[in-house]
Amino acid sequence: MTRFRRLTALALMAPIALITTLSMAHFAVAAHRPNTTSHKVVHITYWAGHSSGALHAAVVAEVQKFNATHPGIQVTFHPIGASHHGLAAFEAGQAPNVGMLSEWIVPQLIQAGALIRLNTWVSGKGGLSAAQIKDDYYPVVWNDMKEPDGAQYLMPLEKKSLVVIYYNEHLFKKAGIAAPPKSWEQVGQDAEKITALGSQYHGIAWTPSLRQYFDIVTADGGDVFSTKTHRTHFALGNRPAENALAMLRTWIKKGWMIQTSGYQYQLDFGTGNVGMLIDASAGYTYDKASVGGKFVMGGVAAPVGTSGHPYQYINGASLAMFNVGTAAQKQASWTFVKYLSSPQTNVYWDEHTNYLPLGPQAYRMMEAFYKTHPAEAASFSNPRYWWYKPRNPNYEAAKAAMETPFDKALRGTLSPVNAATQMTQIGTQYLTGQIKG
Repeated sequence: MTRFRRLTALALMAPIALITTLSMAHFAVAAHRPNTTSHKVVHITYWAGHSSGALHAAVVAEVQKFNATHPGIQVTFHPIGASHHGLAAFEAGQAPNVGMLSEWIVPQLIQAGALIRLNTWVSGKGGLSAAQIKDDYYPVVWNDMKEPDGAQYLMPLEKKSLVVIYYNEHLFKKAGIAAPPKSWEQVGQDAEKITALGSQYHGIAWTPSLRQYFDIVTADGGDVFSTKTHRTHFALGNRPAENALAMLRTWIKKGWMIQTSGYQYQLDFGTGNVGMLIDASAGYTYDKASVGGKFVMGGVAAPVGTSGHPYQYINGASLAMFNVGTAAQKQASWTFVKYLSSPQTNVYWDEHTNYLPLGPQAYRMMEAFYKTHPAEAASFSNPRYWWYKPRNPNYEAAKAAMETPFDKALRGTLSPVNAATQMTQIGTQYLTGQIKG
């Protein structure tokens, strides 16, 4: 889930339109139904927005396996984004039992009474022990499931790292680059060498991302927020934040890096004329598909700065139970949620989509895989340096407003110092509620 849109029109969606949407979801999956009478089987629905590629195939496989191993429960999967359509569906009486959600929509769904609070499900009979939680989920992952008041409406499902460098091994050899870059300075140096190969070549293709910029800043010892806990104030008025803007601007100005929009960078990389991508780990399968075997695609972990280690803004959708259905359906939904969130299912998901293991047990199970898949292994870093966005209802609006000075800095129409100052000011106004999103 990498795009965020306002839901103003969705809340007004007529029920008949939503019914049409559901009927057209021809990818719906309800496989391996057992030969039992219908009153003994509990049927539930699952909405997840992965509608194509390896991610869609992995969701389908997971649902099929669940149905095959849980004969008393049958799940029907629809590739519908619950983040964008769940609120309107709930208000129309057509919400799924389980949905894959991005955190930004959770406050609105809670206010509407659309989600089931999971605290008692987690701690109750059939829930998770403290030892299980500790081994199944890294603290940063588990804490991201909680609201500021401690209420929990989410269970972990997928987390991706935001910064990985994927590269064209053929162009690296052609440019005389012996090894992939380990620092951002080396990224720039390698991009210059590749661009110098000819007018059709570019060192990097990148769709500008504030979140990736934040990772570059923190890896170089800079601050994004004034404090690491109560993150209600941005604090980008520091040298690493300004230097990162200047560095990115230089790469663009000199032609070492081309700016793209959306997922165009993946298509550009597939032409063989681009040396590197700055991408999220979940982009790996799409990057690889674009390459299509035309050249060997390597991967290297996020470069480090003066901090000595990378920081990773981890992001991804979580699982929620909608406040619909019978008691039996709610119990079945919890069984399904636990299944999807378990280390065993998480490992299958990660190995097929390049998302990250959610906790120590899943990582132990993936160590052998990572040893034989170095490009995928580049996605994983020390969870001590993972961070997630503030659980603030205005955060997405703040980020959207900050993109204007960010873009001006990249285009060279605003100095790095002024851009960092403006991003800090306007972002803080949203986080503190002075401006509503």
